[in-house]
Amino acid sequence: MSKHKVEQVSDFFGSMGLRVDPETAHRIVRIASRNGVGGYEQWMSNDGTSFFPASQTQPKLSPGVYEIQQDMSRGLFFERANMSSEGLIRLPDTNCDAVIDEVRCFWEREDKFTSFGLAYKRGLFLHGPPGSGKTSAIRIVCEDVITRGGIVIKFTEPHLMARGLRILREIQPDIPLVVLLEDLDSLIQRYIESDVINLLDGIDGVTKVVFLATSNYPERLGPRIVNRPSRFDRRFYVGPPNEASRRLFFKYLMTQKGASGEKPEEVAIANLDQWVKDTEGMSIAHLKELFVAVHILGTPYAHAIDLLQRMETLPNSEEYNGDDEECITDSMCEVAVDDSAMKVAL
Repeated sequence: MSKHKVEQVSDFFGSMGLRVDPETAHRIVRIASRNGVGGYEQWMSNDGTSFFPASQTQPKLSPGVYEIQQDMSRGLFFERANMSSEGLIRLPDTNCDAVIDEVRCFWEREDKFTSFGLAYKRGLFLHGPPGSGKTSAIRIVCEDVITRGGIVIKFTEPHLMARGLRILREIQPDIPLVVLLEDLDSLIQRYIESDVINLLDGIDGVTKVVFLATSNYPERLGPRIVNRPSRFDRRFYVGPPNEASRRLFFKYLMTQKGASGEKPEEVAIANLDQWVKDTEGMSIAHLKELFVAVHILGTPYAHAIDLLQRMETLPNSEEYNGDDEECITDSMCEVAVDDSAMKVAL
């Protein structure tokens, strides 16, 4: 934000005998800029003849995660998106581990690709059941490229992506780039498959890029997607975490400090072998739910693990018989009803 603009606001109110502190002056300038009033600092021109008032500019996109959007009046723009990496851990001996290593190796081999005259791009496809850890692997890869000074682009409409990537490479030709295509099967259904394929096949001038896609339902994708190197050069099955990964994940959760500043009960760590054994074949999402149920909601361990194991059998409305097998049998809540309200206390 221009210091000059803030000083102008302060001087304006001062001329009327009013005192405005710097924080309030900053807020006034921000509000004016958002509403299209003022906020201009320089002139913009594409041809050297026509000049348009412009706000503050930035020569390069800073490292981070972005989405490419379209504004009807201003045109194409990059919008910063949130992607939390808090609490991510790298699980050993899994394909997630292999994905991370593959991408890191790619960033270190630019000279090799160039020396052989090959396009410096890579496509990786992760598939597996929901909750198996695909998203965690992706976030670790994204965190790594951002640490390298690169950016991540979340996939939107294919033609908009193509234009945006060309513009990005025109302004920042050498920045490492990751393009995320999460739930690729849904993207193929939403857009024309050939448009997505054309994007994967490469855009002129867009190199130094990793296309990273995921799907819970790879059978919905045709061979033009999943059996075509140079679009997706490697496929990785990301299944339920193995014993070593489950142990590491539970131990990580059990040694974190809670909101009260206290760590979970030591008895949980003592029973870690039992937790690991009982959760064989379960996903990361199941492991997290077991921890939440026992240590945050206070559900008895035996009941919590029983409910999670029952979830392997999908419910079927045709089998409803009036008995709710998934009801809470152990008393977790005390319900008191009076004339005015119902209070539920955990």
